[in-house]
Amino acid sequence: MKKCRILVLAGGGCCAALITHFLSMLPEGKQNLNGIDVIAGCSAGGLLASAYSIGQPFSYIDAVFQRRASECFTKRFNAKINPLACPTYRNDTIDKVMKDMMGGAKVGDIKKTYPNLTYIVPALNLTDDKYIVFENITGKYNHVKLRDISGYTSAASTYFAGRDFEGKCIVDSGIIEVMPLLTATLEVKKKFGIEFSDMNVLAIGCGKDSDGGKLTLEYYNDLGLVGIAKEMLIPYYTFGNELFSEYCGKNIGYNFFTYFNPIETNGKLDDVSQIPSLVKEADKYREEFLRVWNYWISL
Repeated sequence: MKKCRILVLAGGGCCAALITHFLSMLPEGKQNLNGIDVIAGCSAGGLLASAYSIGQPFSYIDAVFQRRASECFTKRFNAKINPLACPTYRNDTIDKVMKDMMGGAKVGDIKKTYPNLTYIVPALNLTDDKYIVFENITGKYNHVKLRDISGYTSAASTYFAGRDFEGKCIVDSGIIEVMPLLTATLEVKKKFGIEFSDMNVLAIGCGKDSDGGKLTLEYYNDLGLVGIAKEMLIPYYTFGNELFSEYCGKNIGYNFFTYFNPIETNGKLDDVSQIPSLVKEADKYREEFLRVWNYWISL
């Protein structure tokens, strides 16, 4: 039986340059989602998943991300006067970048490029205190523009203002799950009846925070993460929740799971000045990334 190949992309603001650069290392002709069954992402990872799902080459998105990330972090006038003003950054500037990347493509257009690709990008409905999972499985969201979904999933609290979707305030689901591993695999299991043991998962992170922060526990009430529980404790290592993702990946029972996240960062998700150094550091792991990717894609 063919295993379900799932690519999961983490959130991490401008540190998502690591994801774009790793994927750009693939040889020409392989910079696409051919052979991948599911792509999922959250926050910046959701933005990337949206762009890749309509056929944008990995190297093109890498170039655009490196060149235009600074536009996405344009401070609001009030934030310049008062650093404590929220949200800090303007939505219209990141909207322009996303429009240039994705145009008017909608969820329903994904199948035109990748007939067998499943798309999963979560966000958080603050109005109703519920999770919302944008997908192309049921057809429910086929009319929604991918750039709009990218805006919903990227509306990180304190950074960007929440977005309106059908009268609801939608924000970044990274508050719950920076790496949407559980969301993606539970959706696949629920919608297609595919068991975890038949899933091959490659998760790509946005770097490990090296700011010295201690492991903490955060309590989220009644958010009902895709029906897992009404209340749960989520351990996370500052913005990365890497320990939680690795624990789930190793203990849920996937046929194959790898979390590729070898680089330490300063944890500042809006510090675009670090992108050149992140890209340079990523180059050191080129062979390792290609080895992991080629093994995963061959399974």
